[in-house]
Amino acid sequence: MIYLQHGPMWKPKTEELLGKKLIRGIIWDPREENIERINTIRQENSEYSKISNIVDLKWFYRQFPNSTMKNLENLDYFPNKIIDRNYFRDLEEVKSKVKKMVEFQNIMNITEYLSPALYMASFNERIIERLFDVDDLFYDLVKESSKGIILSLIIHESAFDNDTYMKEFIDDVSNYIGKYTGIYLVIDRDNSSTIRHSFSETRLANVLKFIYSLKKMKFKVMIGYTGIESINYMAVGADVIATGWFYSLRRFNRLEKGLEEYSNMGRAKKRYLSLNLLSELTIDDNIQSIPKEQKTELYKVIFNGNSLDEEIKTQNYELIPIKNTFIQYFEGMNELNNKFEGIEEIEDKLLELENMLNRAIENVDFYNEKRQGIGSITKKHLLDYLNAIKKFKEENYI
Repeated sequence: MIYLQHGPMWKPKTEELLGKKLIRGIIWDPREENIERINTIRQENSEYSKISNIVDLKWFYRQFPNSTMKNLENLDYFPNKIIDRNYFRDLEEVKSKVKKMVEFQNIMNITEYLSPALYMASFNERIIERLFDVDDLFYDLVKESSKGIILSLIIHESAFDNDTYMKEFIDDVSNYIGKYTGIYLVIDRDNSSTIRHSFSETRLANVLKFIYSLKKMKFKVMIGYTGIESINYMAVGADVIATGWFYSLRRFNRLEKGLEEYSNMGRAKKRYLSLNLLSELTIDDNIQSIPKEQKTELYKVIFNGNSLDEEIKTQNYELIPIKNTFIQYFEGMNELNNKFEGIEEIEDKLLELENMLNRAIENVDFYNEKRQGIGSITKKHLLDYLNAIKKFKEENYI
């Protein structure tokens, strides 16, 4: 299922996605919008009540002294002081905040409860013990509800370098089988690569193992802030992929998400999600710059048959509304999701993914050969994904 990751300037985009039935849930961000406005808008449009509504409490922002809080500071469940080891010595304070988190979600009329997350830089941090203490407190307050209860995790991707610590953490999570119904995982992506959608094959293989292990424990698995790399998560059984219109809603990075001081004045480029290339192409450089004599053959390996195709073929770049590119992205993500939802066995899902990746690599090679370096497309992320899948299959005897 595709869920919307709520972000800035959300109302018109969200309601268009709802109208086109391109999302089956929303993960609300109280940092970006106040609860009163969210509830008012939801009451005015019945479409919101037809999908899942979940709220990400963003409690972990208080772990970072220089984080940008936005609306979080106005919420009574949000601590007034830094969350560190000393914070948890005041048990009554912690209990009070956890109770208010439950009350806040009730006011938001959520579909499933989401536990508060604490940021983990690795799988052997001391903060993990406190996280599980809070999860126990949270569960005790909502266990009588008929709603699902989702355990929320936010983990830096470098944590997945250590397979041993990861397995120990998975063992700890197994203690919640029969209590929590699902896991909501956000991976804080490393900002070291300049290649869009790049992912270390070793880390990605361990992320896939992590998801696969959770699925074997019968948890519903939801992955937040993800983009095209989510095809790997879908292939190992992730139930929900949460994504958004801006690239910052398709990839969580602690600098871009305001956990540390950061300034970005860049202008968003208009992109097209090509399923044949498994890449997000810049419309001006990768598509509209194609010479007339190459358009017929290259259009065949670019376009999906989505709503934006004719606009790109006939309209000047400046006249294409950026909101239309967001709609096309969700159309493409739904097509990818539907491919995997229609396959039962993980072996068949992985085979489908490998075939998709190999076809995409061939198409990227064909495109680059024709373009002779002008507006070329990288295939590094596709090779990373293939290598990660191979490693995952070998280690899990698939």
